[in-house]
Amino acid sequence: MFSQFFGSYLLNEGLVTAQQLSKALEEKKNTRLKLGVLAINEKYMTAEQVEQVHNAQATMDKRFGDLAVEMGFITSKQLDELLSVQPSDYLLLGQTLVNDGVLTNSEFEKAINEYKTSHSLSDDDISDDQSAKLSNLISEFYHFETAENAKTYTAYLNLLFKNIIRFIGDDFTPLEASIIRDLDANYMVYQTVSGNLSCVTGVEAEKYQYVKFAGRFAHEELSEVDEYTHAAVGEFLNLHNGLFTVNLSNDFGVELNLDPQDYRDNEHVSYKKTAFCIPISFSFGIVNFIISI
Repeated sequence: MFSQFFGSYLLNEGLVTAQQLSKALEEKKNTRLKLGVLAINEKYMTAEQVEQVHNAQATMDKRFGDLAVEMGFITSKQLDELLSVQPSDYLLLGQTLVNDGVLTNSEFEKAINEYKTSHSLSDDDISDDQSAKLSNLISEFYHFETAENAKTYTAYLNLLFKNIIRFIGDDFTPLEASIIRDLDANYMVYQTVSGNLSCVTGVEAEKYQYVKFAGRFAHEELSEVDEYTHAAVGEFLNLHNGLFTVNLSNDFGVELNLDPQDYRDNEHVSYKKTAFCIPISFSFGIVNFIISI
């Protein structure tokens, strides 16, 4: 999940465009991570040293790692360590952006170091996908620190992103949230969670994005918004909310119930209390996730 927030950081800093980021998120599954990016991430080499090795490769037929050792940039032991590293998702994203010519190695090095520093992240935090760090990242990104029920909002979104990766795909970028009292919904499924606390939740999008989201979940090619499309989006929301209620019950003893899902097509929706509208940009467009506690 760190790669999605790193992508959002690159977007917000103006280092990539939305189109470039979307393309890289789609392509990264086919990207082979190069030793140079690994060496930069591990701080064994600088971007300048990596470039020197690449230039040397243009004049001699030797592998990057062997040349880096010969040129004194890394040791044989460090090379063995790099060869055994399992590539992290955010590194694959960075490598894809470098391959596409969107970022240079130097720009990637600067961006990843600044991102880690600004959020107090270590390589272990990112590699292990630690829930505590993810929760902090989510709370900071959406400015939940001062919100009532901040921990519940954070827990809801932490689980939401994991479920999106599991059931929809990882080619998405979280965007800045907005606080709303009204929404002109295009196509929307909503569900109320009731009990010790009350949540109003929803998934909303324009037609094309709504259909694509439904198709991803159903593993089918869909073309129209019909009963089946609504049911697919509704089942995703119901599944997510069901897991959320189980987690709250197990972790905090909070007992909740799920109301049946309902649907809106081209309607104005008003909320009794303020709601967070969480836009998420997929490769097929933006889908909004609504939650009001």
